[in-house]
Amino acid sequence: MTDINTDICTIPTLSGDPCPSPAVWEVTPDRDVDPYVACGQHVTAPIMRTELLVPFSARPI
Repeated sequence: MTDINTDICTIPTLSGDPCPSPAVWEVTPDRDVDPYVACGQHVTAPIMRTELLVPFSARPI
């Protein structure tokens, strides 16, 4: 899904454009979602698109 070796947020904005914010978190969901890199405002974006609550860990990068 995402290369976690990047420095740009990989989560698209609501308009579908790439997010220009620098990525500051590596997010690792416990299940059903691949790890991804996100800025602070998008840390839970892919997780919130699922119907179930997904525990995750995030570390600053």
